[in-house]
Amino acid sequence: MALLINNDVTARVLKMPDAVAAMERVLKQYAEGYAVFQPRTDIWSPTATSGDYYRWGSLLGAMRDPPTLALRFKSDVLRWTEYEGAVTEEWHNMKPGTYCGFIILIDMRNGEIIGLMNDGVLHHVRVGATAGVGAKYLSRPDASVLGVVGSGGMAETYAEAICAVRPIEEIRVFSPTAKNREAFAERMTAKLGIPVLVKENNHEVARDSDIVALCTDSRTPVYTLDMLAAQKPGAFFIRCRLDEIDEPVLQKVDKIFGNGKEPYNEYVIGTTEERARRPNNKEYRRRYQRMDNPVLAEVIAGRVPGRTSATETIYFDNNSAGLQFAAVGRLVYEKAKEAGLGMHIPMEWFQQDIRN
Repeated sequence: MALLINNDVTARVLKMPDAVAAMERVLKQYAEGYAVFQPRTDIWSPTATSGDYYRWGSLLGAMRDPPTLALRFKSDVLRWTEYEGAVTEEWHNMKPGTYCGFIILIDMRNGEIIGLMNDGVLHHVRVGATAGVGAKYLSRPDASVLGVVGSGGMAETYAEAICAVRPIEEIRVFSPTAKNREAFAERMTAKLGIPVLVKENNHEVARDSDIVALCTDSRTPVYTLDMLAAQKPGAFFIRCRLDEIDEPVLQKVDKIFGNGKEPYNEYVIGTTEERARRPNNKEYRRRYQRMDNPVLAEVIAGRVPGRTSATETIYFDNNSAGLQFAAVGRLVYEKAKEAGLGMHIPMEWFQQDIRN
């Protein structure tokens, strides 16, 4: 029997320290050849009736222990707008405020579908947990001040995961909407028991911070060279999207680490004029650029040195990987099963007696 697991169940059973540990284990498997993932693949079509474009996005990952394969897909209608000088991307499924992101979890011992899962909570936690692993291996062990640019769900999980691996004593936050950053500060102060201070701009977030987490949907840079210079010696910073970082910064840091070197794939339907509706300037498309740098998994496995001095500046390119859904999805499935949560669905619904 498969379990149908919604976001409420995931939120009840998934704890950040467990997710961080699950991501550390699967990345070690990846370095040792016991896990693999297919890079993100998008299919675009100019057919959306209530937006600029339709996009199908999928990620696939598999690991040996426990033997799990996860397919995560999204079905989105996208719209791009300019807000306070930054190009932002909004999406929905059918109508604004509703979204379709789904995970199919398979046990590779017998091919059984064991989980059908909403991806909302799990998506934020799996990226945040990977950020936490990155901070554990690449930031200074004594890092105590965290700066966060952004105030949404990803900013919450990044902050929670980093606090799980480093002795953070203070968090600073900035996002363009005052009520959002103030709500984030109030919410996360209560959740983490750590003071969260609201700042008036990105630069004040970075000033004298040990770690900076970039958690925005901006298509123009929100992290610049002067922010890097404003951080404490041995600065560590991490992103959600590559285009959050001004390109000169990438030439200035001492070390860059990624999650994987597999290239992004996309397929586009439409005429030249229809394709031109998508933002395709350098800043937007750079988030899909292949970066040939060492990967975090190699550091975990001891094959590549991570931080070797207290003064190195290090950037972690926390790009998406289907492994995250296999590792954290399996964790959620096991926790939900143990707790007797989720809706049982007969496996017979997914099987047939006609050989395909």
